[in-house]
Amino acid sequence: MKPSINATITADATLLDIVSKWPATDTVFRRYDDVAGVCLCCNCLFDTVEEISKKYALDLSSIMREINDVITERNKVNEDKNVL
Repeated sequence: MKPSINATITADATLLDIVSKWPATDTVFRRYDDVAGVCLCCNCLFDTVEEISKKYALDLSSIMREINDVITERNKVNEDKNVL
């Protein structure tokens, strides 16, 4: 069995860095598109999560929790696949 990759994303990570390493996190950003009034994945690739939350008045702690939850879940799925 491969060791799990325990990754925790911080608010200084860019959207591009996050989505390129963990594609499933794009669902988190897409959920905030309507609130922000723009497609975050289209317009904010080089912005940090903190910059995005400030620019569009989004709840930073909620976004961070959701991103890290998706990564944790994805790691569990990958870990389960390696066990089989």
